[in-house]
Amino acid sequence: MENFRLIGILLFLMFMGSSCKTYKDLDRVEPRAADVPISEQVEKLKRGDAIKVYEKISGRATDLEFVIVEDGILRGFQAGGSKSDLMSIRLEDIGKIEVKKFNIGKTGLAIGAVYAVALLVGFTAYLLSIGD
Repeated sequence: MENFRLIGILLFLMFMGSSCKTYKDLDRVEPRAADVPISEQVEKLKRGDAIKVYEKISGRATDLEFVIVEDGILRGFQAGGSKSDLMSIRLEDIGKIEVKKFNIGKTGLAIGAVYAVALLVGFTAYLLSIGD
């Protein structure tokens, strides 16, 4: 019975640590374009996208919900913050922007791991039942 608890805890931890979405550099988001300035990369963003903005000088990363780019300024709501506080960051101060998108590889690994753990639990239960 102790084995089932351990397997259950491991399965729970695996679910908590896996995600189907990850942050990707904007130059890796379709349509792909390498070495394109930030001012052109932000055209790929859609209102409501979860983004991570890295500032050039400080290197500080800020999680935002994208709203708009106007007059060379990116505007968005801070993640987990109030929708009344709109943050503004000048495009020239941005070193890199990442956007949260669906990741097929990570999703496939998570599904495969869940399937493998289910098989392991079933096989263990079978072995325990024939041992009695």
